[in-house]
Amino acid sequence: MKVLVTGAFGNVGRSSLAALRSRGAEIRILEAPTPKNRRLARSFGSGCELVFGDIRDKEAAKAAVRGVDAICHLAALIPPAADRDVQLTRSVNIGGTANLIAAAKAQPLPPRFVLASSISVYGDRLRNFWIKTDDPLEPNADDAYGATKVEAERLLRESGLPFVILRLSYIVWKEKLACDPIMFHMPPSTKIEVCHTEDTGRAFAAAIHEERALGRTFDIGGGPACRTTYRDYLDRMFALFGLRDSKRLPDSAFAQRGFHCGWYADSEEAEAALGFRQKNIEDYYAEVRKETTAKRFFASLVRPLVLAGLRASSPY
Repeated sequence: MKVLVTGAFGNVGRSSLAALRSRGAEIRILEAPTPKNRRLARSFGSGCELVFGDIRDKEAAKAAVRGVDAICHLAALIPPAADRDVQLTRSVNIGGTANLIAAAKAQPLPPRFVLASSISVYGDRLRNFWIKTDDPLEPNADDAYGATKVEAERLLRESGLPFVILRLSYIVWKEKLACDPIMFHMPPSTKIEVCHTEDTGRAFAAAIHEERALGRTFDIGGGPACRTTYRDYLDRMFALFGLRDSKRLPDSAFAQRGFHCGWYADSEEAEAALGFRQKNIEDYYAEVRKETTAKRFFASLVRPLVLAGLRASSPY
């Protein structure tokens, strides 16, 4: 099977490539020709057909889709970048998806199209935190990213293509541990159901191959063993970085509403169809512990300064 993967050099992209390779897929990668992507391509190694192009370019989309059996569409502009330029976000997340759909429909044998969507399509679920795929799609009014995912889903469902949609939640990855001001956008009491990036990659690989997934939408989460609150998650991560806990960052330093995330009431359906879970949140914490061994000692020496700096970076 020949699979086109867009957004292959990102978090979920790299995990999906590994999972697809393990299933013996022949892979074509379409990536934007940025300096960062060109550097990653040089270090990526052989085994994939690499095409540089922009999904906003109809001809590039046509060339990338030609002759493939399936499309794993992960490329998107995500927050916080998605919030800075709404027009660009729409052109990439909606326009780019539309170009790939049009190119797929033009193939003699239309490929299966697997789309990465997001829990953001449900909007703020701070109080009503149990989420199911048939819940209303009501992204927050100021969430350009969530709105584009709703529209991309609609385009795919109406395309007539064989499809699978995976709505992703909080994807954890040991390669991305740097603090970012976006961390303050989520209220501390938010329920989160994390999913390890490797499990997420396995879900996409299964969605490409499994017939029982065809025509369905799934909430991709790690299940009960991966459910926590954002405050508890921060406490564990701060301890792993030698910062004891997150209590020096009061609730007032965080948004009080207007984010998304919750616990998936139907994530077992995804597991039953795709069989992707092999890791839980404790596995992730163990990985972070190994990654932060050196940092933990030095951070503990300057703990007050680090916490003061973090608190000062809060926009609230």
